Amino acid sequence: MIFQLLLFALGLTSLTLGADWLVTGAARVAAQRGVSPLMVGLTIVAFGTSAPELVVSSAAALRGESGLAIGNIMGSTVANVGLIVGLGALIRPIAVHRRLIRTESPLLIGFLAAVLLLAADGYVDRVDGMLLLSGFGFYLYYLFRWGHASEGTDEVLSAEVETAKTKGNPEGRRPWLNWARVFLGMILLLIGADWLVDSAIVIARVFDVPEEVIGATLVAVGTSVPELASTIAAAIRGLGDIAIGNVIGSNIFNLGLVLGTASVIHPLGLSRFTVQSEVLPALAFCLLLIPLAYTGARVSRAEGGLLLAGYALFIFSVL
Repeated sequence: MIFQLLLFALGLTSLTLGADWLVTGAARVAAQRGVSPLMVGLTIVAFGTSAPELVVSSAAALRGESGLAIGNIMGSTVANVGLIVGLGALIRPIAVHRRLIRTESPLLIGFLAAVLLLAADGYVDRVDGMLLLSGFGFYLYYLFRWGHASEGTDEVLSAEVETAKTKGNPEGRRPWLNWARVFLGMILLLIGADWLVDSAIVIARVFDVPEEVIGATLVAVGTSVPELASTIAAAIRGLGDIAIGNVIGSNIFNLGLVLGTASVIHPLGLSRFTVQSEVLPALAFCLLLIPLAYTGARVSRAEGGLLLAGYALFIFSVL
């Protein structure tokens, strides 16, 4: 059992480092090739923070572990709002433009409603997965056409670009280092996902806990570390649109790209217990974020505490 816990910790560490190296390397490669910082933020950075969920859920689907795959996706969706926004708001109230909530949140709720509809027969099968991926494709088009976070994204990524070009920084003269980061990041993601899934399955069986519960708690929190780090960093810097936008965008990535990909790999079963204990809470947390952000156009410390309390209640309910 100690070995499995160690393997879980190593897998989580590998996932975190892999996502960080992949995002950093890809952003710098894109900058060196003249790609717009906005496009990098809307694609590479958003994908990077959701990469752990994508790799872990896909690996679980390949092994036929539907409960672990679904639990990770839905648990991460809840954690992104309850845990991550809650912690970020406690550190510093998160200011957010109402336009972001009015436009992005309905898209997220639409994806959740689509999941509930598609899962009415107890499965998210390959056809359902293709529909989710198609919806995600339209979302990407929307981002490119109507991206509303250009100023904040440019600010963050321009700093990254300038760092890469700073005099004396060897990466400005040796771009192969950035390609190495991308390659090593992908390798670490794959290895970390394999270790995390293996250990999570064993832990679930040792404690006689359903795999979807392990996925919604232990695995979901672990794969949400990139979102946690980036959201807290944005909150500290006062970049509220990026903090909230990262959470909403990551959840759409989870429901569209991650769930769609996993269900195309292997049809995923959704029991009534999973829908009631994980899918519906995910919908509730995403709905709750809208009125919270509308009150004074920010998420206050008190509201952050409310989100954290709600997340603690969610964890208690599924255990």
